[in-house]
Amino acid sequence: MSSDTIIIYIGVGLYFAAMLTVGYLVRNKVKTSEGYLVAGRSFSLMMNAPALTACFLGGSLVLSLPGLVYGMGVWNDSTMWGGAISLGGILCLLLAGFFYMPKLWRLKLLSLGDFFYLRFGKTTGFTVSVITVLTFVFWVAVQILVFAKICTVFLGWPLAISAVIGIAVITVYTTMGGLWAVMATDAIQVALVSIGVLVLFPVVLGMAGGWEAFIANIPADRAQVFPALDAGGEVWLSWLACWAIIGIGGIVSPDLMQRAFAAKTPAVARNSAIIAAIIKTALSLVMIGIALIGLNLVQRGVIPEASLQGDMELIVPVMVKDFLPLPIMIIFIGACLSAVMGAASSALLAMSGMMSKNIVKDFIKPDISDKQLLLTSKVCVVIFAAMSLWAALNLKYVFLLLAFGFDLIMSSLLACMTLGMFWKKANAWGAIAGIAVGFFVRVIPAGIANGFTLV
Repeated sequence: MSSDTIIIYIGVGLYFAAMLTVGYLVRNKVKTSEGYLVAGRSFSLMMNAPALTACFLGGSLVLSLPGLVYGMGVWNDSTMWGGAISLGGILCLLLAGFFYMPKLWRLKLLSLGDFFYLRFGKTTGFTVSVITVLTFVFWVAVQILVFAKICTVFLGWPLAISAVIGIAVITVYTTMGGLWAVMATDAIQVALVSIGVLVLFPVVLGMAGGWEAFIANIPADRAQVFPALDAGGEVWLSWLACWAIIGIGGIVSPDLMQRAFAAKTPAVARNSAIIAAIIKTALSLVMIGIALIGLNLVQRGVIPEASLQGDMELIVPVMVKDFLPLPIMIIFIGACLSAVMGAASSALLAMSGMMSKNIVKDFIKPDISDKQLLLTSKVCVVIFAAMSLWAALNLKYVFLLLAFGFDLIMSSLLACMTLGMFWKKANAWGAIAGIAVGFFVRVIPAGIANGFTLV
């Protein structure tokens, strides 16, 4: 083992230790289910904005977005796909911040499922919670896979071992400190991601010959943001769908809303979402630039194409490994791991909140004590972590299942929530009918096309 590898091991180990230490230090703040799930609704703008930002960093920023831009561009008429799906998080933050978060905050909810329970009854709350929890198993599974890929590239660990280590660290600090631990580590994680991305860009820009050379060498098919005017209706609808999957479907994300519920006031929740959208936009633009520079370097032979091992999502890790000095490389590894761990921990906590509050308490055991509810929430974190690890290691198309999952909650839950918030005549029968129609219209055609299989 080389000295550089040992130093990287030490750096990653110190980062893991820091995350676990944060969870341990804030554990005494968690004495009730409200403290565990929404941190006592006590967070200021300085804490809440990084927390909302972390929802949309994760693997989508450090691997998926640059990988898609490298392989297809922001949008590609031929494949009818591209990095635009990752950019949907910006739209989601703005829509949720302006129209949803302040109104939902005033209801003093513990989880997003509480809204459906209060507005439409326990059957609707139960149904929504089941759909959302199952969808977010795939979200956490994707984060685990991204974590494992990063560890495999930089540390040489086998994929399965990397995945187990990652989910173990995330589970321990999330279980100990709840949303306090998640949001405290989010601030560290967003800072590391920002530093890592902003340090990498000028280094690789210099490798590409500077700004003018970079602009001049962007391939035309990678510079496309909108479909061609004569592309046809199917292409334009696919482009809208690409933005909508996360841009609109993400509004019903339980982790996003749970962080908004932790804000001190409705104004803090709204303003945090706006700031998060600005940060997400800035970091995404830089990552798009890094991906396009990587494409240029591969085309020029500076980066051997074989080093990507046929996986376009490895373009950023390969650039980091090849071009950054060791201290900066360690910062960037920490940044990548930070982004992934922040997204995974918040999703695990949101899933546990919906399971313990909206399924166990509201539907199965209404007389459960707050102490028992707190314990149930912690147990659920462990259970969902195990389910997500299994999905990450055993399901072949977990990334596609994630996109399908967001599409599913958009088609079955978004209209129900929106009408429930803004239309007084919306009722439980209408909500159940809308969820059922949206669910089956989305699932049945996909099942017919793909054989109703997850593997």
